[in-house]
Amino acid sequence: MTLAIAAATPQFTGKITVTQHAIDEAVKDFRVPRQTAEEWIRSNLRKARFITNTISEEGKPSRLFGYQRIAFVLAPEENIVITVYPANPKAFLREKVNALVTRELRKIERHERVLERKIALTKAELEIEKAQLQLRLLRARSAATKLACQARINAINEYFTQLDADLLAVKHEKRAVAKTVVAYL
Repeated sequence: MTLAIAAATPQFTGKITVTQHAIDEAVKDFRVPRQTAEEWIRSNLRKARFITNTISEEGKPSRLFGYQRIAFVLAPEENIVITVYPANPKAFLREKVNALVTRELRKIERHERVLERKIALTKAELEIEKAQLQLRLLRARSAATKLACQARINAINEYFTQLDADLLAVKHEKRAVAKTVVAYL
């Protein structure tokens, strides 16, 4: 529920103050040069999304923002960056997400195999029809029959192109899903 709310919330806006502790953490955890650390934090925070209101280990309230596996902890009322740290998911949650994206990859692979088989069968059947049309074209004396045969042959060739495009689209989708799986390993 919180993730759905975070995705719908607009990105961070407003004037940003950065604490020395946040700068030190950016230098230590993200290897950002100290001279540019404050601006790096501001720049990434502007792209970040609000996640939730939290409390620190000491019980102090704060706001949590996130962007590209960077967590930003801000003061509850002011736009003061208290700290930044790499967002490493808990093992049980990472395993659930990994299982989910892996399941999606298997699903798209199954869809790809089914589509490849269906296309191969369709093409084989149409190749037979195309060969019969070519034979009929060679035997035909009438110009109308020749035009009709050639038109159907052209239609079959266009359909082959469309089938190949459909399969290529599924392969591109599979590649996109596979890249997402890598992000969660």
